[in-house]
Amino acid sequence: MSVFDELIDDSNSIESLSSFIEQNEDRLYDFFLTQNFSDLNIDKNRIELYISNNLQNFKKLDFSIESNKSFISILLDVSQRFSFLMPFHQLYKLLIKNNLNISSRLEASSLYLIGIKKISDYDNIIDSFLDRLSIAYNQEEDTEDKVIDTFISYYALVINDFGKQNNEGVVSIKNKILSKKNNPNYYFLQNNLINQVLNLDLIDPITSYNKIQNLLDTFLKRVKRHFPFENKLFLIEEGTNYADLLESAAVNFHSIRQISVDQFALINDSNVFYSLQRGVKIIENENQLFSYLKSYGKMHHTKLVSSFKHLPEHIFNKNPHCIDWGCGQGMASMTLLEYLNDYDIDQSISQITLIEPSQIALKRASLHVSKFSNNTKIINTINKDLDSLVANDFLQVNKTRIHLFSNILDMDVFSLSKLIDLIKANFPGENYFLCVSPYITDLKTARIDSFVNAFSSNDGFEELFKINSKSDDWINGWTRVVRVFKCVI
Repeated sequence: MSVFDELIDDSNSIESLSSFIEQNEDRLYDFFLTQNFSDLNIDKNRIELYISNNLQNFKKLDFSIESNKSFISILLDVSQRFSFLMPFHQLYKLLIKNNLNISSRLEASSLYLIGIKKISDYDNIIDSFLDRLSIAYNQEEDTEDKVIDTFISYYALVINDFGKQNNEGVVSIKNKILSKKNNPNYYFLQNNLINQVLNLDLIDPITSYNKIQNLLDTFLKRVKRHFPFENKLFLIEEGTNYADLLESAAVNFHSIRQISVDQFALINDSNVFYSLQRGVKIIENENQLFSYLKSYGKMHHTKLVSSFKHLPEHIFNKNPHCIDWGCGQGMASMTLLEYLNDYDIDQSISQITLIEPSQIALKRASLHVSKFSNNTKIINTINKDLDSLVANDFLQVNKTRIHLFSNILDMDVFSLSKLIDLIKANFPGENYFLCVSPYITDLKTARIDSFVNAFSSNDGFEELFKINSKSDDWINGWTRVVRVFKCVI
């Protein structure tokens, strides 16, 4: 039985529904938000019926409970994805009534899913619609997929609703959008799918609409891996100009970051920055490595340093094994090693395991960690995304473990429940978890809390530190979500 079928069975009362949501938050998130379009589309009609039949129950949920807030946000996201007009409108009103956070992308969706009566309504919202999508693209969404999906869904509805009776009006909207393609604030309009869709002939609106749906289906079903994974046991960058520059750099993060700042100055191409998609895209070339550290390095480093002080010093006397999940260029690992040096904490980490789908980033991470880790005897590299990991990827050692999750748990690109099961099955003993991400939306934060809650029933569970800092709560207008906890598996 799928989690959706279980949800239906447990929605007979407010108490059972709320209890089910709280106990299965990670599974519900995975089912509704991380499945590809074709798989979720199988249940499309049942999902719409479920939402419509349970709207009155949803209104009675206790929204002081975080999991209930997240659940409604998840259903609103699904309603946008499939253009469920009535469910979207009712859920949107429910969030507003209860002062719940709404993402910029869902705000954009509300502009074309609520209150549209004539083609001029579609026309009048274009600037506001694109502005909100720009915020979502640059600051909120994990990948471009949902932003592109939202834009294409808007344009497809324009064609579907008015293509026959007002073709001139549809063409006018198309031309208005085309006039904004070179606006740097709307970089997402350069996406190839949008180019394809805007180039379609509108003489036959039915044919155009169906073709758009086919193109969108293909886009949403695409595989997220950008290249084959490397199966070598150990990967490290060697014999490159960067390796030579690193050799002479001081052993501290800011000196290492400065190499990327200087190298990117030679490129000075804003398109490289935009290609990072807010720092979450799998890195494919060295210019992106430079741009990432230049653009995000200081912020991530500061967040990490602020969280490491909540790890008890005594665990470093146990020769712990450190696992850096989705390590990128190894920022979390080298910041931890730098932190131990700066505070004169005996640095006796026995192993560091670096996990990263980008081969070029993983090699650089290994090089960075080697620069810092005089007392670390073993560095392991695993060139995989999180969903591809299996038990045999990990060396089984009886060590205290420190799990580093830096800017990864809030992403929608992997199954959270699968990751939790993997950890519980393969890391027996004492485990410390340090989870650091930016604050984006309450739903993203709830995904992190769902991860923490999954271990709350384990022996020795203790939440060592918890903080949410929005842009007006912390330094430099930066945001952070930090969770530090321990448990025995």
